[in-house]
Amino acid sequence: MSKQDKPPIYTNRNGPDSELPHYSSYRNDQQMYFEGSSPKSWEIVILNRYFVDGFRIFVSLDAAEKFEVFKKNKAPEVIELQTAGIGVPIFKAITPLIPLTTKFLTFRRYVPTNLHPFDIEKDYYNFCTVKKKLHVGYDSFLFDFVPDPNQPKLNFQIIMFAHSTLPINDYIYNGEKHRWIDESIMRGFRERFFVKYGFKHTILGKDQTSLCDSWDGQSEKLDKSMTNPYLKNYLKTKFSLTSRFIKPEYYGVQITGILGEMEAFFLDTGYAELKLDDIYNTSPYVDYESINSLNIDALVHICIATCLKRRKDIIEDSRKRSNGGGG
Repeated sequence: MSKQDKPPIYTNRNGPDSELPHYSSYRNDQQMYFEGSSPKSWEIVILNRYFVDGFRIFVSLDAAEKFEVFKKNKAPEVIELQTAGIGVPIFKAITPLIPLTTKFLTFRRYVPTNLHPFDIEKDYYNFCTVKKKLHVGYDSFLFDFVPDPNQPKLNFQIIMFAHSTLPINDYIYNGEKHRWIDESIMRGFRERFFVKYGFKHTILGKDQTSLCDSWDGQSEKLDKSMTNPYLKNYLKTKFSLTSRFIKPEYYGVQITGILGEMEAFFLDTGYAELKLDDIYNTSPYVDYESINSLNIDALVHICIATCLKRRKDIIEDSRKRSNGGGG
């Protein structure tokens, strides 16, 4: 994955749209999920947390392993590493205990100190809360961010609009149109390395169509009276097989993030992996194994990607229940 990645070649179809194309027919020239990424990037892991209250999120799988080792060692050199952001989680994403609520996730951001060994129950503050609102044809997710609890003026909100049928999730950030594209709608996708789902992040050009073109910049709803091809003829779109195709116009010029999750087997609880390019940092001296390397842009992407993961988890759980508990 790199800043120069182009939209997938399978979006260039000339054949009839009679059925969803099989993923294996276009994957040969494409970067595979979970392959090595750009040197200037993070490989975030979102650990599944079964029978508890959410996900622990680390800057890498190695960081997650160090965290388990460091819990048993309170030596000064361990505290020094933790203070430097090594071997500590970025977030804990907490799911609500009450199922029928608009609250979707709460992100605790961890802030280690050199005053004592890292304490996961104390060394944190609430960085982001997410609420979900249901609408006809789309859902909206309200992200309220607190970059610094001591500076409330820095607080900000992002609203992501997730289409109910089309594989697009759109939002505005720093004046730019952002989109996560759900590529796992493609037939045969799960057969590829046992991948449950996969999303790619892109930044759209100013002239590219977005769900946010029908947003007033404040409300949690979209204005359907405004002309937007993604919002017209909802019922026709909902029951059309071809509406689920991945289309070239869904992508911007570059791919800057990949989210995916491999199938879990046996006692492995599994994890999602988020590969995120560091496209804004110009310093050559960045330790991507430290949580201190994460800027606010990266933290925002992590929260939004985790929201997409949880949404997929809910769908997966529902599918298993409908199948009588099977996979």
